[in-house]
Amino acid sequence: MAVEEVLREAAGLVTPPRELEDRVRRISEKFKEYVGGLLSRLGVEGSVELVGSSARGTWLPDGIDVDVFVVLPRSYPRDFLEELVERLRAEMERDGVPVEVRYAEHPYLVAHSEGVEVDVVPCFEMKPGEPILTAADRSPLHHRYLSSRLNDKLKLDVRLLKRFMKTVGVYGAEVKVEGFSGYLTELLVAHYGSFLSVLEAAARWRPYRTVVDPEGHYQDPRKAARKFRSPLVVVDPVDPNRNVAAAVSMTSMATFVLAAKRFLQRPSISYFLPQAAGRALPVPAVVLRFPYPQKPPDVVWGMFKRYARALANKLDECGFKVLRFGVDSDERTFVDIAFLVESTALPEYELHEGPPVFSDAADKFVEKYAGSDVVGPFVAESRIYVIRRRKIREIGECLDKALKELGLRPQEIKKGTYPPLSSKNPWIS
Repeated sequence: MAVEEVLREAAGLVTPPRELEDRVRRISEKFKEYVGGLLSRLGVEGSVELVGSSARGTWLPDGIDVDVFVVLPRSYPRDFLEELVERLRAEMERDGVPVEVRYAEHPYLVAHSEGVEVDVVPCFEMKPGEPILTAADRSPLHHRYLSSRLNDKLKLDVRLLKRFMKTVGVYGAEVKVEGFSGYLTELLVAHYGSFLSVLEAAARWRPYRTVVDPEGHYQDPRKAARKFRSPLVVVDPVDPNRNVAAAVSMTSMATFVLAAKRFLQRPSISYFLPQAAGRALPVPAVVLRFPYPQKPPDVVWGMFKRYARALANKLDECGFKVLRFGVDSDERTFVDIAFLVESTALPEYELHEGPPVFSDAADKFVEKYAGSDVVGPFVAESRIYVIRRRKIREIGECLDKALKELGLRPQEIKKGTYPPLSSKNPWIS
């Protein structure tokens, strides 16, 4: 299928129906006016602005949310934000508006209206070049910057890029994904000029050597690369001291580069269609299930990704070859850590490598095993070896020991297969 034909078909998948666009626009304006009224009711100075993808017309039909920002004068103290969130929540509940408090750098509100999530986020007024008081302060500037650069064609290209990234699993800056934020995708389209141009550029990206600087804040890109030390550097147009791509991990960057190359070689609608995973192979797996901690999702994902890596290292030390590992959660009741391994049981004997014969440690190694029930010590090339019985042969024994060392208590440990990690990649064409 020709790339033009694929993109025409994909455009139909990412463009919301007119009725839905009208509903989102109506809810946005209604909440902007409503929150403005709450500020007046509370006697709080400030303005209310619509920002984000819903305000710019770059949202996906399956990912609707509305961002309402309460922009406060910088004369208010930083800790006033928490007080304001609590006062706004109380007023909304009094008015019968379903609302909850969530936390990022500071608390914000999530209200619900006609099936649409509305984020109500307080921030401080900021002019270009001014230091931020909160990370949210940049958002109104981001909105103005992109609004002045995205026409209707580019807005469609943003939607195509977002769906493409979502399909290949790299859309979202949260710790769960460690990928590309919505703002970053829009910035890339605005900078490169089209969806295809972004893919063509990405196919040439190289980790720790790629710097995208839309406003040319750095005359020498190498200076930005040294400053930020990230696989991908995209300098924020409104803040030269910020890398918009800081959340993008090496894995997410490389996955996107691979997907871009593959799509350009073999265009397919599969890159825009959410699909079930392909056929799974019966690779041996071990899954540890934990109760979900009552903490913010980013904290939980970060914690359990660290645990997974530590446990993978422990398995490797025991002699179990970990082929792949990952973390999964419903963000409500459970967190799973899963390992694909060559085998869940090891042979009785193992080859244990010692030091070079010519090193000072050689004699100590020989003395350690001279009176033991081993094969050897013997020399192969320049090193000393022994063949010895393994202390741990079952993967469960290794995990029990490792979990105790790490202070972790899973609800259950299951052996078997784990299709989410052992399936064929559905978007590869």
